[in-house]
Amino acid sequence: MSKPRTYTYFPGCMIPYRLPHFELTAREVLKKFNVELETHSEHSCCPEPTTFTGVDFEAWVTIAARNVAVSESTGNETVALCSGCFHTLAVANHMVQEDEELKKRINKRLKKSGLEITGKHTIKNILHVLHKDIGLDVIKKQVTNPLTSLKIAPHYGCHLVRPLEATHMDHAENPQWMDDVIRTTGAEIAEVEDKMACCGAPIMPSGEDKALTITASRLDQIKASGADVIVVVCPTCYTQLETQQAKVADKFETEYNIPVLYLGELLAFSMGMTDIVTANQRRFHRVKLGALLEKIGGTP
Repeated sequence: MSKPRTYTYFPGCMIPYRLPHFELTAREVLKKFNVELETHSEHSCCPEPTTFTGVDFEAWVTIAARNVAVSESTGNETVALCSGCFHTLAVANHMVQEDEELKKRINKRLKKSGLEITGKHTIKNILHVLHKDIGLDVIKKQVTNPLTSLKIAPHYGCHLVRPLEATHMDHAENPQWMDDVIRTTGAEIAEVEDKMACCGAPIMPSGEDKALTITASRLDQIKASGADVIVVVCPTCYTQLETQQAKVADKFETEYNIPVLYLGELLAFSMGMTDIVTANQRRFHRVKLGALLEKIGGTP
């Protein structure tokens, strides 16, 4: 076997401590394509892109730039499985590329740690790796359990795509990369109204009622599409659409029971690695996967 393609993996905070099955399934799926993820002990919190920037922008961009500089030192491209982490690192890296004075200020601070950011580093999310680096045809060759019985609603979330000049995704309003990867499994894409709608999570700390109203609207749109399952790449979207689903159903006196899967879990199903997902379903899936597993020929 040829030497594995290696990325520096930025784990962030949420996946290691709350949703480790994201990393587990991503690593197992990527092994199928001779891809490895290597961590670096000097990485810290990204930091979070929603509220931190409004509290102290210079601190936010400096911490983010420090993480990018740590990644630069590895000589590998960086991949973040968390959309929020990806957004922070990609945007900070882009700002450094565009603003020489900002880069000078940051590097003056980073010098104390023996680090420097050049702005030349590449920050990727899992869709860059799957869609562009590995390729759809290569993914299809690993599909041993086609998911032709499933209709899937991909949920992109707010931080994965915009701004395009920093994220280097395919489209701001109608991205297709996750749709394309899902289609390699044989599944059908559900046509969901308002494709880029927010899940509601960003405003949970300041207004839970409003946040859950947004979540209910999103779940209503997905339910109306006839989707069997929601697929996400963002851990925050996962917790809002999956973990909060029962609370939303109670609040609005309705019923959803729509399973939510990380994209890596869906690919694992299609590649015959059902056990990787089912081993974690009781711990990480509050919306049970029984009906979904029956549809794809797995064991509930």
